[in-house]
Amino acid sequence: MILACLFIGLNNESSLKAQTEAFDSLNRDLYQTMDVDQRIKIMNQMAYELRLQDPKKSFELSDEALALAREKNSKEDIAYALNTKGYLLDNNFEYTQALNCYLEAINLYTELEKEEDIAMLNYRIGSIYKTIGNYEKATESCLAGLKAFEVLGDKAGIALIYRVMGSIYKYKGEYDKSLFYYFNGLKINEELENTSSIAASYNNIGIVYGRMKDYELALRHYQKSLELNLSLNLESEVAINYGNIGKVYLDMNQLDSAFIYNEKRYETALQLNDKKGIAIAMQAYGDFYFKKRDYTLAVEYYEKALQLSKNIGILETVKNVLKSLSDLYEENSDFQKAIAFHKSYDNIRDSILNNETLQRIEQMEMEYVFEKERNTLLLLEQKKKLYRSVGFAILLFSILLLILIYKNQRIKLKRKDLAQKNLELDKKQLQTEVDFKNKELVSKAIHLAEKNELINDISNRLRKVIVDPTESTKELKETVKDLRFHSDTHLWEEFEYTFLQVHPEYFNSLGRQFPDLTSNEKRLSAFLRLNLSTKEISNITHQSLHSLTVARTRLRKKLGIANTSENLTSFLSKF
Repeated sequence: MILACLFIGLNNESSLKAQTEAFDSLNRDLYQTMDVDQRIKIMNQMAYELRLQDPKKSFELSDEALALAREKNSKEDIAYALNTKGYLLDNNFEYTQALNCYLEAINLYTELEKEEDIAMLNYRIGSIYKTIGNYEKATESCLAGLKAFEVLGDKAGIALIYRVMGSIYKYKGEYDKSLFYYFNGLKINEELENTSSIAASYNNIGIVYGRMKDYELALRHYQKSLELNLSLNLESEVAINYGNIGKVYLDMNQLDSAFIYNEKRYETALQLNDKKGIAIAMQAYGDFYFKKRDYTLAVEYYEKALQLSKNIGILETVKNVLKSLSDLYEENSDFQKAIAFHKSYDNIRDSILNNETLQRIEQMEMEYVFEKERNTLLLLEQKKKLYRSVGFAILLFSILLLILIYKNQRIKLKRKDLAQKNLELDKKQLQTEVDFKNKELVSKAIHLAEKNELINDISNRLRKVIVDPTESTKELKETVKDLRFHSDTHLWEEFEYTFLQVHPEYFNSLGRQFPDLTSNEKRLSAFLRLNLSTKEISNITHQSLHSLTVARTRLRKKLGIANTSENLTSFLSKF
């Protein structure tokens, strides 16, 4: 925990430094421009940046911006300045004045038809009404804001409304509805990856589970919220987490842990001048000492919490403290005071949650749901009309298209017949050319055989001439050797070129299926593909008949037909 506090402190320094730099930059911009619109905008921004460091200066800048906007008589600038001032007052727990600023601003934005600003102000107004215990007005503003955010498609705004609606039902004791809104808000915030809002959702869900006395689930959600708020350095939210965790431990009668966590909340609230947080921490101290049966200290803290809550107008806290004081005096048999505080409690509770108010809240929500369903039905009806119109247009278009297709098909059939006839003619011509080339190839192969036979004959005769080992004899031997080599190479290249013209894919197809074939085996397969006899192949390649027979056997084995009746030439003709 010490490390966590140190982490917060270090981040505070960097955060304050960043705020100071932002303020200095805005201050320079303010003195460099005389444009009224720009000055109003910059002063509002400066007021926002100073809200924590120097609240007094922040309000002065806000008032100056509002005065300048009123002097200019610009509705948009006045609304902007009122919105800023309302936000500052809201954060300073001056709810009545904040509400007045927001209400004036929303009227101006309504005249200007600024839908985004109207939606956000409805959320802020609803949030204040919720805080001061006017749940009917809070619901009214929230539903108006929800409708606007839905039209705008603003998911983040919808999640904010769900948070307030969840709190309203939490205070009403309708925990299922409260969790419905909180969990839906959490889902949206997770989609948007809005970490601070995810943390707030976890905290609110924890509060509901705490009220339902499911302390394990409450603590689990509080811890998730605390981890996120610590990572974001949100001191005020961290303090709230501490207070809520302390409340659970108090309900579980783990008083030491309860006191430690409430102490952390109280100290942080003092540092931040968080009046609401201080009041709630005072109430928690009262609850702690009440459980310890230290009634004097309990009353002291309850009275401080009561006074502060009344000052800032938090009726929910006022109500809870009055109930606690009534219970305390009843336990001490001081029935006169117990009855007096209970009457005050009843009055506050009835003002917040009387039957008429509850019915009105239910009615407003039902009206919202009804209107939403009605709009959905109207949209569906419009879609049906559109579909009918589109369907009729598609039908008409389809009929015309079918007519065109029919005519086009007739033309295509005629063209197809003509093309078929041309194709048959082309095939015949192509077959004629192939037959001619095959004949040419066979003729060349035979010619090669005859030519090589002649060369062999000459070679044999030349060998007979060689009798004595003289220089001339050596030269004749070399000549014979070169004659054989050059005739082989040249004739094979010429043969291969002609062969590939007739069978262009033969070697590729054969190689894909039998990649282990050697060059000589591929050459032999080409001769066999032309159905040449072993003797003809021998004359072409200068190989003996025995060598060729062995080569054929080896080739059959590589082709996988060694022990079959498959004809080698027929097999190779498939490629």
